Parts: sequence; C-alpha cells; structure tokens
Amino acid sequence: MKRSAIIIVVIAISACAAGAWLFVAPHSSSQGATQRGSEFFKPPQDYKTSGGQPMKPRW
Repeated sequence: MKRSAIIIVVIAISACAAGAWLFVAPHSSSQGATQRGSEFFKPPQDYKTSGGQPMKPRW
C-alpha cells in the first residue's frame, strides 16, 4: 500500500471513532445536563423585599 493510502485509512478510522464518541457520549449523561440546563435560566422565586433603600424620583 502506498503511504498516502495508509494515512487516508487512519484518518477515516479516526473520524469514524470521533463521530461515534460524539454520538454516544452525550446520551449517557443527558439527564443531568437537561436538568442543569432548565435550572440555569430559572429565576429565583424568593426575593428579599424588606429593608432596602426607599425609592425616590431622580429629578
């Protein structure tokens, strides 16, 4: 085999392995990632409303 053919075969096998890893790996931990993603943009439900600076107009 020519050297260039061996390099092409190695690159093709590496690309297939990387594609398989990207396809399989996220599905194993998708439950935790989905839960963290939904909590990231969730605003807090308990706001401190006592003891702040009084609001006054800026004229």
